[in-house]
Amino acid sequence: MKRMLISLLAILIVLMSLPLYAQVSVGVAVNRGNYLLYESIYAKVILRNYSGQALAFSDDVAATGTLKFFIEMPDQTRAELRKSAFNPLLGTIIKPGATQEVLVPVTSLYVLTKPGNYRIRAVISHKQLTSEYQSDTANFSISNGLTVWERTVGVPDLFKKKEEAAPPPRLMKVVTFNDGKDKVYCLIIEDGKFVYGVARIGSDIGNFPPMCEVDGLSRVHIMIQASPNVFSYFIYDINCDLSEKEVYVKTNTVPTIVMDSKEGMVVVVGGRKGLKDVDYTEENGKPVLTKDAE
Repeated sequence: MKRMLISLLAILIVLMSLPLYAQVSVGVAVNRGNYLLYESIYAKVILRNYSGQALAFSDDVAATGTLKFFIEMPDQTRAELRKSAFNPLLGTIIKPGATQEVLVPVTSLYVLTKPGNYRIRAVISHKQLTSEYQSDTANFSISNGLTVWERTVGVPDLFKKKEEAAPPPRLMKVVTFNDGKDKVYCLIIEDGKFVYGVARIGSDIGNFPPMCEVDGLSRVHIMIQASPNVFSYFIYDINCDLSEKEVYVKTNTVPTIVMDSKEGMVVVVGGRKGLKDVDYTEENGKPVLTKDAE
């Protein structure tokens, strides 16, 4: 009986002391386990304020506080903070007892350019808090992907700055990787020093890789099969900005892209253009053939 009373007393002391130390609870999660190199990575941070007072965050970090991350790189070093980094909680007020969810663009704050496994923790600090508080660790990995198509192209005059020397050519490539849920295809445009963009173009459904052609304006045309009878068609410019997106439906012929070398134009041959909500609907951003069109 005496031992039981001592144990209960010890538990009671621990429970009574928790609010003194756990003034803020912090949780962090990433939406996928695997990312492509240079792809944007977002972390969701969940904060619960147990301090008994409102916590306000301004651009004066010394006077208020901030949210930062400890990110362990594949070589066990800590990720470098970018010069353009900002306070993710700027303008936020967390009321006493309230919960605040924040979606943070981690790759805009830290340099994550090494393939491999990463560990991330969120850490919150505030002048009104007695100490910093941190989350448990979340894990993710970054992959180079496997290149299935690539082409080096010049930069058209339209995209050159005034009085700029001839910019270096850019490499367009389509790579595939497993994001932990699906095997997907992505377009990457870079010039060796700068990555202009990374764009997801679709899932690998196991039939054949995307068809790709570059026109006279250095735009890349991509046709990718989204389902047995539905194809997505994209046109991206030299900066990896989407210029056009269409959906084609298979008929007695399969839609494909063809290069007119004399005119420098790329055209779609075969199939027919699909009508949204008639031939197909979009599910999670992917075109799916409707039952009536099957």
